[in-house]
Amino acid sequence: MKLVKLSLVAALAAGAFSAANAVSLEEAIKDVDLSGVLRYRYDTGTVSNNNNNDYGFSDTRDKVRSGISRKQDHNFRAQVNFKASIADNFKAFVQLEYNNTDGGFGDTTNNNPATGNVSSTKGTIAVRQLYLEYNNADYATSIIAGKQQLNTIWTDNGVDGLVGTGLKIVNNSIDGLTLAAFVVDSFNAYAGESDVYDFRGTGFNPYEHNLYGAALIGSYEALGGTINPQLWLSYLNNSAFFYAVDVAYNTTIFGDVNWGLEGAYLGNSVDNEFETLGDTTANAPKLVANGNFFALKGTLAAYGWDGSLGGVYYGDKEQITMTTLEDNGNIDHLFAGQELKYTDGSHLSGDLGRNIFGYVTLGYTFNETVRLGGDFVYGGTETGNLHQGGDKYEFVARVDYKYSPKLSFQAWYSYVNVDGDYSVGGQNIDQSNSKDTVRLQALYKF
Repeated sequence: MKLVKLSLVAALAAGAFSAANAVSLEEAIKDVDLSGVLRYRYDTGTVSNNNNNDYGFSDTRDKVRSGISRKQDHNFRAQVNFKASIADNFKAFVQLEYNNTDGGFGDTTNNNPATGNVSSTKGTIAVRQLYLEYNNADYATSIIAGKQQLNTIWTDNGVDGLVGTGLKIVNNSIDGLTLAAFVVDSFNAYAGESDVYDFRGTGFNPYEHNLYGAALIGSYEALGGTINPQLWLSYLNNSAFFYAVDVAYNTTIFGDVNWGLEGAYLGNSVDNEFETLGDTTANAPKLVANGNFFALKGTLAAYGWDGSLGGVYYGDKEQITMTTLEDNGNIDHLFAGQELKYTDGSHLSGDLGRNIFGYVTLGYTFNETVRLGGDFVYGGTETGNLHQGGDKYEFVARVDYKYSPKLSFQAWYSYVNVDGDYSVGGQNIDQSNSKDTVRLQALYKF
């Protein structure tokens, strides 16, 4: 008998495919769709630390998942998706992910050099999404059950989006209209995973209960262009009832001149337990208020040039409010800038402060591959305690290079300035501060 040495992986594979009724490896993988993302990011940020304070950029708010902290980070993220037809109308989806960050020069937390300059090789590959999908062509309906990225108007719909375990139903039987309903009973909103586990340092976790929701998303040809309306409703048990309306209109004026206008309103009504952040004692103070977010943005693109003009209003100067369920949700395109949204009082996912900002963006694309552009955002945050408020502005310079349909590069520089003061014993204390941030990114999608 001829002996063959097998590795552990090969041995397991051989054993699996030698089982009764097994199919060949070629047969097993022929109906599998493979896709994914490979992303590298280099982030660095420095705060001026005027008057030896961190005004506007406190540690607890500066180190949320999407805000860049005052150090140099190398983030490596890889996602590989497998989607296979396993029976008539049924598909299985699995997403494997590797996500790891190396601390660069200067990352000396608590003055301990051992915590800085670390290139980690201990990151693991995890199952990020795993669900079963049923498609019925006769009724244009899909049902997805399992661990899945939520992809709502209140959550990030990109690579970093919030994941939950639940059920989603999508129907496209009405021409130009998508109907969706979902229920989620658990989330990956725990410490170290996102910025929603401990609600702004209060000890209250709004994700302890189920999320129920529905959406109507349309796309119609009208008024010489395209109108895309959205209506979203959801209820997060014992936390808040959320509602959102978004309407976008785009048209070609003539030739290569395109114009668009988009407006959105996101609001919520918070439950009593959330208002008092879990304090059930009689006459407990209401620390959280109903949230309201308004945004309006106009865009114009012509002959390689693109520009936008817009503004946002949200928050309350006396109580904490929240607009999104995670990070900047799927409304980040209605804002501008990069780091201003992570200054004290301005977090969309929950903060104390009434915010009013206006912005303008401008860019030019060379040969449909390289775009040079910039953002300017100006406004302020008002609070009952001016220690957390003040005038703010941000300037961002950008370079985007589309090397191929699958590979792209990005670089941006951000300068944020926060200018405020507050009175102690009749004496005004200057609380101005600024932050410089740089990001370099390489992104490959397959």
